[in-house]
Formats: sequence, structure tokens, C-alpha cells
Amino acid sequence: MNFGEFFRVTLVAAVLVISSRMVFNGISPTDVLRQAIGRGSRIAISADNHNLRTPPGTPSPVLDANQTVVMLRSRDSVGSGIILTPEGLVLTNSHVVENGSGPWTARLADERELPARVVRTGNRAAGIFQDIALVQIEGATNLPVARFATSDPQEGEAVWAIGAPYAQAEVITQGTLRTITLDGIILTNTEVHPGNSGGPLLNQRGEVIGINTEINPSLPPDASTASISVPVIRDHLTTLLN
Repeated sequence: MNFGEFFRVTLVAAVLVISSRMVFNGISPTDVLRQAIGRGSRIAISADNHNLRTPPGTPSPVLDANQTVVMLRSRDSVGSGIILTPEGLVLTNSHVVENGSGPWTARLADERELPARVVRTGNRAAGIFQDIALVQIEGATNLPVARFATSDPQEGEAVWAIGAPYAQAEVITQGTLRTITLDGIILTNTEVHPGNSGGPLLNQRGEVIGINTEINPSLPPDASTASISVPVIRDHLTTLLN
């Protein structure tokens, strides 16, 4: 079984566990399963530049991936998320939802704002690896879904972050992958800000290679943006659902 197949199996397991305990907008678990199979705290803080612009020359697949990213917002928290299923299951950081209170909304790329609810949260206090959460968008159908990389990212390759820094939706920034730690944390120099947390880190094919999580000031400035890699997400998603 290759990596892409393994991740899809993990996602299918996630859908099965959640749908066995909750109702997905009137859609049966069988339908959700079929659709899933059929697809291939120190939160991001940076300089005070709120006028972020999409870099010129951004690859079309990266621009297209914008459709699979949402802005999550409550009364006192804002973050980003990655759409996993057409029915609106979203992956984000646990610190995004733990820092918020009151009702949540998800802003889609088509500018619709739909209610959302938190369905699972990891334990951020236990480490960055568990800083993941799942959110369900209410009333969502036929949403575009993210594609996950099936090959390992490489040091030196260009990467792009998509998110909602300072509550500005659909912002794309570019950087370079500096290194991947032995425990699977991707370090880049990609510019991110409060609100980017939970959004995807993408390769030039528009595939998710990680989830943007924090800036770590103890790291070199050119490699201080930390993203949880897809293999780590895959491993801890199973733990999250138990």
C-alpha cells in the first residue's frame, strides 16, 4: 500500500468513526465512505504587514487549492482549515478551536458563511504533533476537497501557505522548505500570521504536504515556520479518533 492509499484509508476510518456517532447533514455513512474512497499558542506570528498579496507566478494548482481552504471564526478566534470531505469535514489546529468560544462559522471560497461545530480536538499541551482538530461545517454539500501529496517533500523546494491571516481570507504566501525534522515537522521560511494556523502548506502541484501550525522563535529566522507533515497528521488522526 503506498502512502496516498494509506492516508485515504485513515481518512475513511475517520469518516466511519465520526459518522457512526453523528449525523452528517442527513447523508448516510455509506455515501460519505464512497466519496472518501473515490478521491486521490505560538500561533503563526510575524511582521505587522497586513497587506498581503498573492505572489506573482503562483502555480495554477496552488491557486485552485484555494477552493479547498476555509476561514474558521468565532467571537474571539480566527484560523484556517482544510476541507477533507464534500460534506464539509475540515482539518485544522486544535489551538485554533480551543482558543475560541461561542458559535463557529466557516467562510468558504465562494464567500458563503456556514455554521460549524467542533467534533474532535487533539491535546496541544502534549506537543505540536497533537495540535490537530476536526470541524464539521453544517449544511455543506458537494464541496471541493483537498488533495494530499503521495510523495515526500524535499528540502529546497518551493512551498505555499494558504490561510486567513488577520481574518483576511484566501491569502497565499510563498516560501522555501528548509528542512524536515526527524519527527516529521516541516520547517520553512514561509510568511504566516495569526489566522494562518490550520491552513495547508502546499507543493507546486497544489497538494497538501502539511498543516501550518506555529512560528517558533527559537529556530533560525529562515526556518521558523513549523508545519505538521502529512505522515504525522495521518498517525495522530487515528489517536484523535480513539
